[in-house]
Amino acid sequence: MAHRFTVNATLHGISLHDFKRLAAKTDLHEAVCKRIPGEKLEIFESKIEGEIYTLRRAYNLDVNIPEIAKKLLKDAFRLKRTDITNLQQMTSQVELGGNLPLSANCARTVTGNADQIEIHLEWEVNVKVPLIGGMLERHAEGEIRKFSDIELEIVEDELKKNLSIQ
Repeated sequence: MAHRFTVNATLHGISLHDFKRLAAKTDLHEAVCKRIPGEKLEIFESKIEGEIYTLRRAYNLDVNIPEIAKKLLKDAFRLKRTDITNLQQMTSQVELGGNLPLSANCARTVTGNADQIEIHLEWEVNVKVPLIGGMLERHAEGEIRKFSDIELEIVEDELKKNLSIQ
């Protein structure tokens, strides 16, 4: 049975109108990707077709283990992530996968008004390891929450940078 949890965030000083306009630019999404802690980022696809934006990428997670272990395990913590976003409805489907016995999916929605945006992430995590899968799912939740917080801070910073340029 999958583990489910929710992450909510409010970004003040960014209107929904400005967010929609900026989210329709691939360079904003790619700038966010490049700032997320990790190594060997590869962006396989970053394209907008109509109202659908697709971003597929992979990177090695910056996990908290000794450097020698990172070297021995090489790409063991390589994460593959796909985001498919409806730019009109401001909804996304996020899929995480990779070299880990983990599947994680997220339904993301963005709402807001002239003063702020609200980001709502509904996660479902499934770790395919007998006996200890539930414990590992709760650990994965902690890591996903940590990286979600980091990503949301980066998104907010990139949005505000882009708004100040105009």
